[in-house]
Amino acid sequence: MLADFIEKTRSEPFEWGRNDCALWCASAVAHETGFDPAEDLRGTYASRFECRRIIMAAGGLVPLIAPRMAWRGMCDLDGDGVAILTLDKRQLCGLILDGRAVVKMESGLRVADDFKVLRGWSCRRL
Repeated sequence: MLADFIEKTRSEPFEWGRNDCALWCASAVAHETGFDPAEDLRGTYASRFECRRIIMAAGGLVPLIAPRMAWRGMCDLDGDGVAILTLDKRQLCGLILDGRAVVKMESGLRVADDFKVLRGWSCRRL
């Protein structure tokens, strides 16, 4: 369950290219399904600048992540799952749990009620 994943990883530090908002969400997918949609990205960048360069080269966060989530166990967000969202005018990746967004940030986990899902996915176990 996502709640278990969040609790288990709550104190793990934010680290670009290893445990940032997108890779934390990919780890949640791997935890729930055994499939890591970002396996090839892990360890390939180490700063906000390098991360941004990868996102821009892909044409944005949605074009970078959406194809990685297109596999047989994932479907459009319906309840809990992972999402690309807008929060405080920033595009981020987060987990959606009980109608709230949980985002891994440099300052720790942030829980938000005021966000907009740009694209999201659920799976049978998420």
